[in-house]
Amino acid sequence: MKRPCRTAFGIAVAALVMQGCGGEAGVDSAAGPAGNVTMAAAVQSQDASARAAAAPNAASGWASQGDGTTGGAGAPASNIYVVRNWAELNAALANANSPTYAGNPAAARREPKIIRVVGTIYGTDLGNGKLADEAYYKSLNATAARWDFNLYLQSLDTAFMADLNALVAQGDPAAIALRARISALSSARSTLRNLQKAQIQFIVPSNTTIVGVGRDARVVDGYFSINATPNIIIRNLELQAPQDLTPSWDGKGAWDSRYKAISVVTGKQLWIDHCTLSDGEPAEETVTINGVTSHVNRFDGLIDIEDSSDYVTLSYNVFKNHDKTNMVGGSGDGNGAKERNFNRITFHNNVWDNITQRAPRARFGRIHVYNNYYRGATDAGRYRLGYYIGMGAESKILSESNAFEIAGPGANAAKVVSNLNGYQFKDVGSWINGVPASAELEAAAKAALDKNWTSVVAAAANSGFTVGPYTNELGWTPTYDYRPGKSFQEVKMHNLATAGAGRVAIDGATLDVTAGFSLRRSGLAWNRITGKYGASITLTNNSGAPLGGPLQLVLARLPDGVALDNASGLHDGAPYITFGAGGLAAGASVTVPLVYSNPGKVAISYTNSVHVGLF
Repeated sequence: MKRPCRTAFGIAVAALVMQGCGGEAGVDSAAGPAGNVTMAAAVQSQDASARAAAAPNAASGWASQGDGTTGGAGAPASNIYVVRNWAELNAALANANSPTYAGNPAAARREPKIIRVVGTIYGTDLGNGKLADEAYYKSLNATAARWDFNLYLQSLDTAFMADLNALVAQGDPAAIALRARISALSSARSTLRNLQKAQIQFIVPSNTTIVGVGRDARVVDGYFSINATPNIIIRNLELQAPQDLTPSWDGKGAWDSRYKAISVVTGKQLWIDHCTLSDGEPAEETVTINGVTSHVNRFDGLIDIEDSSDYVTLSYNVFKNHDKTNMVGGSGDGNGAKERNFNRITFHNNVWDNITQRAPRARFGRIHVYNNYYRGATDAGRYRLGYYIGMGAESKILSESNAFEIAGPGANAAKVVSNLNGYQFKDVGSWINGVPASAELEAAAKAALDKNWTSVVAAAANSGFTVGPYTNELGWTPTYDYRPGKSFQEVKMHNLATAGAGRVAIDGATLDVTAGFSLRRSGLAWNRITGKYGASITLTNNSGAPLGGPLQLVLARLPDGVALDNASGLHDGAPYITFGAGGLAAGASVTVPLVYSNPGKVAISYTNSVHVGLF
């Protein structure tokens, strides 16, 4: 067994190393003491949580094994992109700036590339100031135009259909026409779904790093599709999952939808880190069909990992306000021959907040779930907790140091572990509501299997997977270093402070925006009381567009012996000051005070640059 340890992860991913940035030279001059000067208030610094976080810039867990996961490491300058909209993101994924692209687009797509996302990108962006909606898709195709969700709901009502069929039997022309419209719904759904998919799908090729810049990088109503492509990193993004315009009802009160926020099919060497994933704020839809009332769920998973995917790590993500969250091995219980030697997946230091199920639900995998924080309630309404960890066919799940915080009636181990035809589950050191619960979790796993034993055996015979009596012997141990959390509170507080998009300083996830600023410097003055020199610099956003925050002012090449005392930190050895945490509107200005130690009383010169994002 590779023992748990306390060592930091090693190699920094070259894909996230910032390229050199130009700047503007400046001089603050002074002729010596000039009287007392009252210094301006300190500039706002970065959030304590962001400053304290030390997120590794290399994949951990299963993604660190195999061939390793480096994404776009080593990308040449031509293959580094900053994208702000649908068209730019798709062009970057195609690697359209590569010299290879003109002669061999397929080869260009496989080259290392780094894509930096700035602001909000809509999957529905049509490039003309409009967003695609159901009416737009219907306008593209006559078959799609036949889709009618309200008519679909009517077609599910058995009493309505009985009456309609009776009228059809009598030769009623209106009834015959209506039933023909209902018959056309199936092909209409298929066509409209394909049109929607073509618009909102971002296909991610191999050797790609996608990283959000700053705290407000997000993809809304679009999804990343990873299909048979290895070596991909996605970090520091908020992802709001797209809604399926044509969901289907299963006849029992549950809805099936098509799209995920990230869909992984036969993907290998993947690292998804510090992302925030949710449904966004969908409208509430409740319907009653044949006496069964249900919420219309237009979402599928947030991240689903299927069809022999391997060496995948999901770390420091926040999954919130969602039903079916994370599926591993989603191709079905009968696919053991294809799946059972793969699906090596690590989930660590994630937060699942207000979700219903699948955190994760696994088939045929060696699944390591450690140091995660779960928060939910059994009576939470729309996202009422069903279960967290689903033991699927031939899954081998190792749960370690997970913190489960559950409110409501029946808040116990049975709400953590659900049996979905699996029999191997081990827990080491987890807690429920702050109380050590490993024994209870393993007992709940056994009880769930025993309760379903007859149906599980029947399913195994039908689908060809292996089943046996419950055991906590998994037949595998992690082959990588990791550190289990030591207490419920440690795991909870650490994850809440550091998980999710925009919460850590990702080296290189910044954008140089110096060219869009004008700068005006004040003269230098000496404070007799403090013995410090003071100045200020006023920055005006002349880029013509608002900029998201935080903004960073870097002062490089200060003279020897001069120190910037009110610096927020160092970037490449140069001090920087964080300002404009919430961004800066087009045309707006901000004045940043500068406080220097200058014992030699030399002329103070520097080269400044302005960046969006976190160092």
